[in-house]
Parts: sequence; structure tokens; C-alpha cells
Amino acid sequence: MIALILPAGMLWAGGQGHQEKTFDTTREPRISLTNFRGTVLVRGWDKAQVHLIYTVASPRVEVDTEALPTAGAAEKIHFATHLLDPLAKGDDEAANYTVEVPSSSNLEIRNPQGSIRVEGIQADGTIESVSGDITVKDFAGHLSVRSVGGNIEILRPSGHVDAVSITGNLHFVSPVTNMLRGSTTSGKIVFEGDFTERGDYILSTYNGDVDVACPSHASFEVAATTQRGRVINTLPIKRHHASASPRAEANSLMGTNSTGRATVDLKSYSGTIRIRPAD
Repeated sequence: MIALILPAGMLWAGGQGHQEKTFDTTREPRISLTNFRGTVLVRGWDKAQVHLIYTVASPRVEVDTEALPTAGAAEKIHFATHLLDPLAKGDDEAANYTVEVPSSSNLEIRNPQGSIRVEGIQADGTIESVSGDITVKDFAGHLSVRSVGGNIEILRPSGHVDAVSITGNLHFVSPVTNMLRGSTTSGKIVFEGDFTERGDYILSTYNGDVDVACPSHASFEVAATTQRGRVINTLPIKRHHASASPRAEANSLMGTNSTGRATVDLKSYSGTIRIRPAD
């Protein structure tokens, strides 16, 4: 049975801006959520249900839902924050979500002015914000994360990862993936972890620094280049070619650590690239 959600204005009239509902779903539903401002927390669990808790900031805001099919286990569910008053702005637009979903759910989450946190999903996901921070933990599917000014932190991903920000920082912790791409224009990139066999890792920033901390025995080939910054390496990387000048050697590094089973490409225009042992 699919639970119906009352408009937030009706909830507020009863003295509360809080609602909680449960939806029966398939094991692999498509879940989309569109918010304006506030917090969004999505957690995977082992039930074929979606459990929604939300709180709205004012009676000017309601949460709409659409579940398909309308009877039986839902294959698609869309949550959307809706403004009842077009003049509402600032905190009046806020809605805070906590959503528990089947761990094999495919996600599309957008929260332009607020933070997003996603945990324990085994399928694919697209997660977007403009100014809010994004945190993703234990995500196993193909993951696409976008933010303009917010920071992005991704912990223990095991699927393909594509993370992009303009001014935000990127932080990758203990990835177990064979494809990771991270880029930002002016933010810093931090990578903490090992590289998988035949993995492909591309980290690039224009003005920011790149900091890679990995085990001393990590097996990878690296190409690190910066135009106006420096490349600082404290791992036993064997250079492929001797540089013609001290400056060229300080600005780039091409070499192999251990047996070179992964490929690591690091780029910055004016930032510093550091490669260091994590142990």
C-alpha cells in the first residue's frame, strides 16, 4: 500500500511541520528528490520500502509525492518541495528530509541551497547541489556528484565515481574502485587510500592543491604536472625520464611505484601536488 502525504500547510494548521510516511516498493525502485533549501539524508536499508520523514520550515512550503504505479509496489517515487507562496524566500523555503530506501535504489537527488548526505546505496546515483556540501558513504554503483560551491566528500566508494565542483574541495577516503575522476576549479583535492589493480584515477584542479596519501607499497604509474606550482613526492617512485632542468623536475613527475598496476593522473595549473605515504 502506498501512503498518501498531506500538504504541509494542513500539517502546520494542526500545529506541526513534521510528517512521516512509508511506501511499499520494488527491490530496485527509482527514487528522485528535489528540494530548495535544508538538509537531505538518504540511507539504504534491506527493506522493500521507502520510509520518509520530513519537516518544513513554514506553512508556505509543502512536499509533493508521486508514486508509480499508483497501486501495489512502487517502481518510481518522486519527492519535491513545493512553494505555496511564490514570494517565499530564505528560510521559508527550507524542508529537511530523512529518507530510508532499498539499498538497490537508483537515486536522483537535488538540493541546490542545502546539504546532502547519502549512505549505503548499491545502485547508481546522481547527486547535485549548488552551495551545499555533499557527503556520500559506502556507495557501490556508478556515482555522479556535482556542486558549484559546496565541498564533496566520498568515503569508501566501490563503483565508478565522477565528482565535480567549481570552488568546493573534493575529499576521497578509502575508495575501492577502478574508475575515479575528480575535478574542481579552485578547490583542493585530497585522496586518502590505495589504488586498485587496473584502476584509473584522474584528479585535476586549476588553482587548488592536490594531496595524495597512499600506502608506500601502492602499485601505480603516475603522471603529475603543474604549471606554476610544485610536485612534491616522498614515495619511492622511480622516474621514467630524467628532467632536463631542476625547474622541470619540480613541476612534473612521471614514474612508477611498485609494479605500476594502476594509472594515476594528477593535474594543477598553479597549485602544489603532493604524493606522500599514508603509513
